[in-house]
Amino acid sequence: MDWISIVFWLAGTLIVVLGPLILIHELGHYILAKLAGVRVEEFGFGFPPRMLKLWYGKGHLKIGGARAIMPASLRRPPRLEAGAWVDGVAQRREDGDHVLRRLKVLDPLDDNLKLKHERVDEGVRMRGQVTELEPGTLYSLNWLPLGAFVRMTGEEDPSDTHSLAAQPKRWRVAVLAAGAVLNIIVALMLIVGAYVSGTPETWVVKISDVEPASAAAEAGLRPGDIVLAVEGEPIKEGLTHLRRIIRAAPEQAVELTILRGEERLTLAATPGRDPEGHGYLGIWMAPWPDQGGVRSYSLPEALSAGVQDTVAAIVMTVQVPAMLARGDISPEEARPASMVGISEVLTISLQQSIEWKLASPVLRTASLISLALGLTNLLPLPALDGGRIFFVLIEALRGRRIPPEREAVVHFVGMVILVSLMCFVMLQDLINPIIPWSWLK
Repeated sequence: MDWISIVFWLAGTLIVVLGPLILIHELGHYILAKLAGVRVEEFGFGFPPRMLKLWYGKGHLKIGGARAIMPASLRRPPRLEAGAWVDGVAQRREDGDHVLRRLKVLDPLDDNLKLKHERVDEGVRMRGQVTELEPGTLYSLNWLPLGAFVRMTGEEDPSDTHSLAAQPKRWRVAVLAAGAVLNIIVALMLIVGAYVSGTPETWVVKISDVEPASAAAEAGLRPGDIVLAVEGEPIKEGLTHLRRIIRAAPEQAVELTILRGEERLTLAATPGRDPEGHGYLGIWMAPWPDQGGVRSYSLPEALSAGVQDTVAAIVMTVQVPAMLARGDISPEEARPASMVGISEVLTISLQQSIEWKLASPVLRTASLISLALGLTNLLPLPALDGGRIFFVLIEALRGRRIPPEREAVVHFVGMVILVSLMCFVMLQDLINPIIPWSWLK
């Protein structure tokens, strides 16, 4: 087994497909937080540890009572904080606002701390103590290239007026739900894209391997051959169609029409007889889309089909616990997947898209994962977005807030439990993978 190839595919899929889905989730929180007036302290591309600071968004501060805007282009000096003494030069705009061009934090032991506000050649000189500071959002690049994160002020602490917890209940719910809602919208967009880009409606068969000294090997069949027809009859139902014909023809010659690269060939093969008396050719088969049966939907058709698929997937997700209890599905089929298991499924889909030269396999899988990401985060479990929304709803029913320190403890305990379960599921996916590792070569 080529582990280097497997790791390459898994890591590449994580970065190229799963990473953007997580980025979209965090972008939903970011947009609504900005609209709600919540202070977003940092929007990080990737996960910590931090690699470098990219830039700051627009901020402002007050120097001795005078307000000045800090544009995104202004370099924030080290040790800039409320209470520090600073010296800066600002340009006065026509609307009366001061926009800082330079800013320096003063050393109380060595620098002159005398308050100053005067005109100079470059604009207005402002020296004094910082009485209010809004540095703007820090946009950072982090070492783990997987999605993004948003750090907001006070998710449970309402003491700061710009914190998430200090906002009205409707805004808190909107900010917390925004990531999941955007994931569900993106899931719909991806499945619509799959229909528009082309969806196979008829299938042929690709020979993935040939058993040595078998009837298939004697007939000259090779891995990679695509079976188009048997006895002149097109294979339109894929694997089941070819398997049915072969099983019904033990020790009888059959004519196979195959595509090998760009060359169309006709080969005669005589299936052997297996212990049960059925025909046996000695090949491993994989579905392959019939290029003549790929349908590209119009946008209205794709939207209608995409909505139906999304609704059906949501209903199926909601019904899983009941189906599991009734025995309609096995625990193995309902097993949760970690980042490793999700990456396996995405990798297989990405490989299929590359081999088939169709975007629909990876778009469909990415749609389901985006939908699952959104629905999972809405579960009313501590530490998840749904758990935080649940606390807001309890507050609305009680008419008063649960003490922030108690809510913080609940979410911390919930996070510890979720991380522990995540590690267990990840170990399970490594030892007993959802898809055999050999398939990812």
